[in-house]
Amino acid sequence: MKVENPFSALINKVSSKNSGAEKTKESGATFSQILEKAKGERPQEIDSILAPGSVISQVDLNDAQKQAISRGEDTLTLLNHLAGLLERPSGRTSMESVAGALDTSSRELQALKEQLDTSDPLRKTIDQIAILSVVEKIKITRGDYT
Repeated sequence: MKVENPFSALINKVSSKNSGAEKTKESGATFSQILEKAKGERPQEIDSILAPGSVISQVDLNDAQKQAISRGEDTLTLLNHLAGLLERPSGRTSMESVAGALDTSSRELQALKEQLDTSDPLRKTIDQIAILSVVEKIKITRGDYT
């Protein structure tokens, strides 16, 4: 028994509409021509856009925001250090010192968060960093990492 596809005529019609010749007629150029044109159009160098501090220096920040960002970066660096300690087993004293530093850092972050405006989106980020540092401090103190 031969089964015919009832949609074969419709599929042929759709595939003929999507041919490459139709696409070049609409835009007036082939893909390779458009790609070559786009390669030549670079409004700015990427390195100058992504230079360290370039975005923050262009934003008008008040002192409380600058302090919160700085302390948040310090806390993230401390958390990164903790991750390095967890990769290579070391003494308990270094973990306890990190726990103390995380405790101090989280308290400072909470104080800095209170200095920010209630509508400032930075409050949420600072709060998340502080929560993460408290959780990691609790894990160290509880002995999860030993």
